[in-house]
This record gives sequence, C-alpha cells and structure tokens, in this order.
Amino acid sequence: MLSMSSNRVRPHREARGLSQVALAERVGLSRQSVSAIEAGRATPAVDVALRLARALDCRVEELFGEPPAAPTLSAESGARGPAGRAAVACIAGRWVSHPLGQDGLRTAADAIVVAEKRGRVEVEPLRPVAELRDNVILMGCASGLGLLADRLNSRPGAGRFSWLPRSSTSALEALARQHTHVAGVHLMDPRTGEPNVADVRRLGHAEPIVLITLARWEAGLVVRGGARRLVKGPGDLMRPELRLVGREAGSGAQRLLERTLREQGATLERARHPALAVSGHLDVARAVAMGAADAGVATRDAAMAFGLGFVPLAEERYDLAVPRSGLTDPKLERLFGVLASSAFRRELSVLGYDVRPAGERVAEVQAA
Repeated sequence: MLSMSSNRVRPHREARGLSQVALAERVGLSRQSVSAIEAGRATPAVDVALRLARALDCRVEELFGEPPAAPTLSAESGARGPAGRAAVACIAGRWVSHPLGQDGLRTAADAIVVAEKRGRVEVEPLRPVAELRDNVILMGCASGLGLLADRLNSRPGAGRFSWLPRSSTSALEALARQHTHVAGVHLMDPRTGEPNVADVRRLGHAEPIVLITLARWEAGLVVRGGARRLVKGPGDLMRPELRLVGREAGSGAQRLLERTLREQGATLERARHPALAVSGHLDVARAVAMGAADAGVATRDAAMAFGLGFVPLAEERYDLAVPRSGLTDPKLERLFGVLASSAFRRELSVLGYDVRPAGERVAEVQAA
C-alpha cells in the first residue's frame, strides 16, 4: 500500500539534481503528472511507483512507505516537572532525563518527553545519541555554575555542560541517586559550624565524595529601595510590616534565614510561612525587585544583578560535590581546569565572589 501522506519523491529528485521534466522523461510521464504525485494530488499505480524508484535509484518504500519512527530513549526521570523539553545525560551507565521548566528557557533541550510512567520517561532525542552520552549535568543554586557551563560550552573539548538550578539539598539528593555528575552545596552544620561535610556524609553514597571549592560568597538580605530604611541588620527581620520572600525547605538560604531568626530569639513562623516562596537566589532578588516582597535571603551577586540593597549575614563556602571516580573523567578534568583558569576567576570576582579558594580540594567524605 502506497502512503501518499509520507510522499518523498521531491526530496529524492532534488537530491539527484533532477528537474520534474527530466524525471518525467525517465519514467515516461508528463511533467504535470510528476508534479501532481509530488504534491500528493495523485497516487501512482504500482508500476509507475516502481519506475520512479528505479529512476531515483531507491526502493519504493523510501518514496511512499511510512517514515521510520523517531528513535527514543528510555530514561530514569530525574525529577517531576512539566512534560515537554528535557536535559538528558548518561550517568553511571544509565540514561537520566531532567525536565526543563522556566529555569531551562535559556537552555537548548536535548530531547522531547513523549511518554512518562512509573518514574521512567521515553524521550525523543534532538541530537545524536553519541553526543548525548557526553552531556554533563551541573546542579546547584550558584549562578557561577551557569557561567562555568557557558565558558566550557564555548570552547572546544570533551563534554556539553548543562546547569540545572536546584537547592543544595535537591542537588545532593540527585547526586545520591546518580542523577547528576556534580552537585553544588552550601550547607553549614549548625552543630559544628563546618560547611557541607555533614550533609554530604548523610547521603550514604556508595563511594567517597570529593568536595572542591567553587568560591566563597556573602549571603544576606536583599532589600528593595523603599525598605532599605527599615532593614539595617538581622534584628530588623522582626518588623511586622516587613514582607519576606522565602526559599524552599532544605536550601542553604532558608537554613540561614531560620538560623538568623533563631539567633534573634524569634520563632520560625515567619521563615516557614513567608509572604512568598520561590526557588533560587535570582528568583528571590527578582521578587524583591518587582515589589512582591520587601526582603529575602540571597547572595550578593543576586543583589547586584537587580540593583538591590544588601545586608550581609554570613560568608559561606560553596563546594562542588563529585564522586571520587568522576575526577578521572576527561570531561570533569576539563571542568576543573576551566574553574581554576584566570579568565573564569576574574569573571566570578567581578560578581562579588571570593575566588581565592577556587579549585581547592577541601574534603573527601565517606558515607556515614
């Protein structure tokens, strides 16, 4: 049965440099008949289809058969999210798909999700599968990770890098499930005051996790113009008229907000039930800049990006958590090479990051 819905006579003719007149002469048809077949207005008899295939040096099925189904990959679902566009990577020998929501609008998708069931998705690749195998997922809340990915992708070398903005806790959970190559983390242990190690240890990862510092940064209150007179320090968080924007539970910023309120002798009600809750430092700053809230906890670079006031609360170390075996991956070797480069360090420093410890291996953490 000839399928006129998938008629591919014209592209085959053009690929061979033939005009409609030349093809018509080879097949014994009029130019008008060839035009009607190409346009789907006429269905050729079987003998005509055979003559067309011989003239175009191909099989009849290539001209009139159903097109081959697009290849699909079966992948673990990295997170719940809107169906549609996805970032895809092969991690520890398994395909993983992450939905690209609002935070991925600037990122070209690797695949389209065509089906989802019981924690797995079927995706249709938008790039060759061999290229997708070289993808590297960077997960964390630091905008510096996006700059790092852009700088890596603009240079020749192994790997294509995708930054997925996530909280520190979400990034570590993804690392434990082997759903990301790198997890960015800034979580201080309130008992010891040590950054990141305790939370990484609680992952229970099968192999040691190495912590390599991206930079140090200042976290604090980002404040819009009209509220700057109200917020001079952490004690002003107690003002009842102050509208706070909060972060998701488990984020480093939310922990800092709760710790600051606790130190002021306040209940955590304001932190856990803010006027507005968002994901990411830039989203906090955006909400404040738009007037949806008066203040929230974010980083200095987020305040700079939106021209907001900034009240420092803490200096934090932002580390990249990587399974020890990943350090020998040529793609990650290239990542840490760029991280230590003078050009990248210069760019981060302009954004208010302290880059002196960038690239420093600060800990190797065994599972608890």
